[in-house]
Amino acid sequence: MDETALKTDWLDFAKRLRPVGMGIFGATPIIVTEEKSADIRVLALMLLARTLSNLRAALALVESGFIVEPKTIARCCFENSYWVGALVKEGNKFRASLVQHEMKHKRMRAQTIFSTTAKTGELQPEIKNKLRQWMRDHKEYEDSPTLDPKAVCERAENDSYMFYQHLSWDAHPSIESLNRYYEPPDANGAPGIDVSPIVQDAEVVEMLNLMCLAVITVFLGVSDLLGQDSVPTGKIAAEYKTLTERTGQAGV
Repeated sequence: MDETALKTDWLDFAKRLRPVGMGIFGATPIIVTEEKSADIRVLALMLLARTLSNLRAALALVESGFIVEPKTIARCCFENSYWVGALVKEGNKFRASLVQHEMKHKRMRAQTIFSTTAKTGELQPEIKNKLRQWMRDHKEYEDSPTLDPKAVCERAENDSYMFYQHLSWDAHPSIESLNRYYEPPDANGAPGIDVSPIVQDAEVVEMLNLMCLAVITVFLGVSDLLGQDSVPTGKIAAEYKTLTERTGQAGV
């Protein structure tokens, strides 16, 4: 099968996801409650917005000849899908977990500021006192659990974590991910380092396949939370399945 033609088809398909996602925003009128941005429906819409931003950035990078960076962004789309799925399954319970995670990490960042500036003395006394008071006021979150993608994926009852793991190889400087920049040594034994390695069409097709799966999962989850008729998403999901079958990759 012609990988270049497949890449063109997948790029075309991925670009057509954005209008479908944008349509979700206006399909259900939402009135902001006293919960404001903590409203589960608003959280879902913000996750949708993040996903569409991720999608746009990844496509721009792919068309500029990059692959490591788009794969890292595709990973974000899977995380978004897990968070949306957990909101669908658990509602306010998962929202409470989001708050605990947020506050725990804010305390951790504050502690890092203290430990770092203790060596340099750069933290002004007034700021130091305010930060210390903030930590005392939020001591209840000191032992709060934090969220990680695998655990959230399980809470969402999502089976795609193996795809997230696969994309993670390029998100960190592992031996495998670094090897794409290595070239055999020259006649003098000097290693060749390629700062712009050639991107294979097959790798782009694989990344687009996986990213589109995550994006469509977000669409379906947000539509569910908003009580929307997901016919447009259903149609694009059917197209995804057909394209995946033609590609011969493991889509869901």
